[in-house]
Amino acid sequence: MKKLVYISIFVLCCLLAGCRAQAPLEQVQGLSKEEAAQIAATAVRKYYHLQVDTKNREITLEDPSQLIDSATGKPIYKGIPVHALLKDKPAAGDIYGFHAIIEPQTRQVLSLSVDVIGTDGERATQEVPEEALEKAAADFIRTQKLLAPASFELVKTSDVSTQTSKRYFYYSDGQHAIAIGVDTDLQQVVTFTYD
Repeated sequence: MKKLVYISIFVLCCLLAGCRAQAPLEQVQGLSKEEAAQIAATAVRKYYHLQVDTKNREITLEDPSQLIDSATGKPIYKGIPVHALLKDKPAAGDIYGFHAIIEPQTRQVLSLSVDVIGTDGERATQEVPEEALEKAAADFIRTQKLLAPASFELVKTSDVSTQTSKRYFYYSDGQHAIAIGVDTDLQQVVTFTYD
């Protein structure tokens, strides 16, 4: 009987240990979560001219080797994703979160986006001409010098979606490609990703 109790306790402990949530990553490929968050916050200030810091934010890193595309068997991201989300409930106009994908060797930002809370915690829906959104995306590329300014061109545009308030514009300068996301409510760029 004692053996059965000990075996039951052992099995229960093993099950509990296996069901535990995985501990958040502190470092991935030599990039600590604090350094990654600082790189992302600096990029938000540089590219979007928004004041953000890493205080009072839950910061998480993702290991790209664990995020594999099932069709190709290759990692989904070329860099390390980092997310910084407010711990408190955000108010209208607050930057709820910012997200980046960082190349671990060069510490270069490959992708950057911000989540801005709209009025009453929701996003208003409004019609904005596509030309105005495309102009905002093209102006962002020019001012931030993300592609060769003389030779970049619009390749395609995402469809209008009721699921998101972002429209994506895809540009190329012949050597590099970039996707620019423009928030239709704010009428400003809130994300970019190099391909």
